[in-house]
Amino acid sequence: MTYQQAGRIAILKRVAGWAIFLLALLSTVISVLSFMFRHSEKQPGIDAVMLDFVHVIVDMIRFNTPFLGFFWQHSPVPEFNGQMNIGFWIVYILIFVGLALESSGSRMARQARHIKEGIEDQLILEQAKGGEGRTRQQLEEKIRVPNHTLFLQIFPLYVLPVVIAVAGYFVLSLLGFL
Repeated sequence: MTYQQAGRIAILKRVAGWAIFLLALLSTVISVLSFMFRHSEKQPGIDAVMLDFVHVIVDMIRFNTPFLGFFWQHSPVPEFNGQMNIGFWIVYILIFVGLALESSGSRMARQARHIKEGIEDQLILEQAKGGEGRTRQQLEEKIRVPNHTLFLQIFPLYVLPVVIAVAGYFVLSLLGFL
């Protein structure tokens, strides 16, 4: 592909990445809040105060965000007591797919911008040669930009989901939800 096409694809990747990331993040946060709301029933002891506080806070968030009603009704609520929760985990992974897609688009955009600047620099040198120098079109025809796949984004796609899942497990365990 040419560097102009790479620039357009980079913009599409970045926009799609941000859209997927934001929607999946919103759905995951609402899923976790719904989980906390369901498991904050009255219990005796010191945990009762904290669980009542969580119950009231989540109820207040739900009441004050009616524009997120679709997410409150359709986000998969996890049950961490031995169930698979496939819907929840798919939406969770989509957060990191969106990050990887945006990262891949950013890399392509930087590369396309660098190539464009290189062509402009080379064009100045070619014009200095006079009539025997190459034109912009001849320079652009020689350049082919490789397609950057999102699966090469190691940290946001493979490492970060595991780190956040482990941190979330410890936080939910400390709060008494697991």
